[in-house]
Amino acid sequence: MQNNYQVFHRKQDIGKRISQLHREEQLSIGIVATGTVDELISTLDDYASRIPWALVVLMYEEFGRIVELRMQYPSVTFIVFTNPVPLGMMINAMADECYTTYFWITRSDLSIIRFEQELLFTLLRRSDRPAAIIPIFANRNGEVVPSIQAPMIRSDRIDPIPFFPIGEVVPTLYPFFGIGMYERALFQRLRGFDANISSDFWQFLDFGIRCWLYGYPLFAHPQFVLQFISRQSVIEDRSDLHGMERCHTKALGIRQINGKNYIRKFGKYTDNRMLHSEVKKRIALYKSDFYQLMDEWKAPEEPR
Repeated sequence: MQNNYQVFHRKQDIGKRISQLHREEQLSIGIVATGTVDELISTLDDYASRIPWALVVLMYEEFGRIVELRMQYPSVTFIVFTNPVPLGMMINAMADECYTTYFWITRSDLSIIRFEQELLFTLLRRSDRPAAIIPIFANRNGEVVPSIQAPMIRSDRIDPIPFFPIGEVVPTLYPFFGIGMYERALFQRLRGFDANISSDFWQFLDFGIRCWLYGYPLFAHPQFVLQFISRQSVIEDRSDLHGMERCHTKALGIRQINGKNYIRKFGKYTDNRMLHSEVKKRIALYKSDFYQLMDEWKAPEEPR
């Protein structure tokens, strides 16, 4: 797919540029510009004062004031999209352009409450190779959001169950709102977010399920906490949108019996042609199926 964005790289002194040619930086932070320019400026000031890592802003041309922002923040890289795209495509671009071991996706309407980076890096380096670490979220009043997700099917439709966090590291099905710390090489090996899915929610769900079924878990960490600056209600849009069939086909089209994988059309949301043209080619990558994932999943608590 042709890139529909332009990258304005941060300014660096020549010594630092030469140094980076010989080593890979550990982390970069991608800030998705949402809300107002003033919110973005406030967030950039906050992150720049508290975080030593490279900052990248992901934004649309229509957001405006790009020249002013580049002059005000010469040490920040700006990835500017000419046309609106799903958030997953912006994150894919971040993975292509950041050249760091890990990258953290956040938003300009989120502030940092807690970020214990060494604990997060330690978890990402575990032998079970987590694909991402997802933060705990709070609304503008500091109330914790039920962002921990467990796998569930209702009437042939994947419909994850939300739970509140419990103060310890717990598995979660997908990156809530796409926010989290990702291992870049693994993210790209897993092919990132599906460009043929138009909904943010279904892109995030598809990626998370793919990670789990390929053997790479996702965890939410209590020492990684972000707060929405102005949002009281934090609700996902789980509407039936274009591409949701792709998510269902990849998630439900494989059954594992006695350790062997088989393709199988399940329910009204599974695309039979895609099942044979795409999913069958990757059948060997599945370490489990969605039904086993549901059976083995340990929820942190009863849903509220």
